[in-house]
Amino acid sequence: MKKFSWKKVRVLSLAVSIVLSMGMLSGCGAEKKETAATPAKEESNAASAEKQYDNSFSKDGVPSEKLTELREKGTLLVGSSGDAPFAYIDQATGEFSGVDAEIIKEVGKRLGIEKTEMELIPFSELILNLNSEKIDIIADCMYIRADRAEKIYFGEIWYTQGGGLLVPSDGTISGLENFDPSSTVIGYTPGTVWQTTVESWKEKGLIKEARATGDQTESIVALQNGKINGFLTDSTVLENLFANTPDAVTGLKMAENYVDDESTIGRIAPSVNFDDIAFMKEVDAVVAKLREEGFIDKVFEDYKLDPKLHMITNEERTHDINTRTE
Repeated sequence: MKKFSWKKVRVLSLAVSIVLSMGMLSGCGAEKKETAATPAKEESNAASAEKQYDNSFSKDGVPSEKLTELREKGTLLVGSSGDAPFAYIDQATGEFSGVDAEIIKEVGKRLGIEKTEMELIPFSELILNLNSEKIDIIADCMYIRADRAEKIYFGEIWYTQGGGLLVPSDGTISGLENFDPSSTVIGYTPGTVWQTTVESWKEKGLIKEARATGDQTESIVALQNGKINGFLTDSTVLENLFANTPDAVTGLKMAENYVDDESTIGRIAPSVNFDDIAFMKEVDAVVAKLREEGFIDKVFEDYKLDPKLHMITNEERTHDINTRTE
């Protein structure tokens, strides 16, 4: 019988431990290889995500430089003076709301831009801020006009509208024929088409004074307090106030005999700076699709406005006001 050797047992145990350690090291090495492959997988996933963008609205299926930038940034910044029912921040919800807002938000979504936000800017300063690249686009019921087209590029027409003359309910003014050249004072919001119209009334001797009375709210308050005899503004604004917030126009009415002339029938379009014309054409393509689907009609209905007073067809959406091309 051989003598039992503890020394041999210790040697055998050591050998087993070495073999097991090598196996564990081999396993760790495999884990490292898997980790090293992760960035490649992430790049593949990113590429797959990029392919999910709908580029059918872009020329030849290639997104514009501006659209690519906005997708990466994740936010489309819209300039607006904050007037309801076009583009404003709803005080109850904090949401970017309004006719123009709903259209441009849906456009941003379909172009693959994560968020669309509003930057509050006085109307008269919108173009300056656009060309200073503080905003990406203007969408605020802006009329397309030749003087503006010298500075910015207008997209295709979204809808049309005219003016409304707001006057005291118990007053004598029902139209221009009731103006008193010796006393009538009509207010307007600076920078709007209505400034031009009201100033022309002064030049023709129809009124005593054309007065800049601030934004919509300030002008309405001035009228209610007797500071002015009338306020000329967008008919859609007044339509919205009487339908949705009648308390805001207490004691006032729309002058029933006021009639627009050719210069005050507005064609509404968004605008960008001259560097972003290709992006605007992508926006135009989406809006044409939205109109075809009935989306824009529904937006007007949702805001209790009559689509029949404002809507156009896709055949009527183009214009020749722009001074530059892509």
